Amino acid sequence: MNRSIAVQWAILDCHFQNHANMVHRFRDASQDAVVGMWGRQTNEDGKQLSKFERAALVERYCELFGTWPESALNSE
Repeated sequence: MNRSIAVQWAILDCHFQNHANMVHRFRDASQDAVVGMWGRQTNEDGKQLSKFERAALVERYCELFGTWPESALNSE
């Protein structure tokens, strides 16, 4: 395999692993916790959501409520 292709695959693998870790982290978050984090745009520690945390929180929100958070639709 071409080295640059291998590097690209490694970067993609890292990207998706990071996202999977975030999804796993929010898997058991309650409705109240998800709504609170989304409204404040902060994680469970009160820190601003990272890009990966935000995407994972949108997934959890969709799972809980069957729809995208309204502001997520406007910012995509």
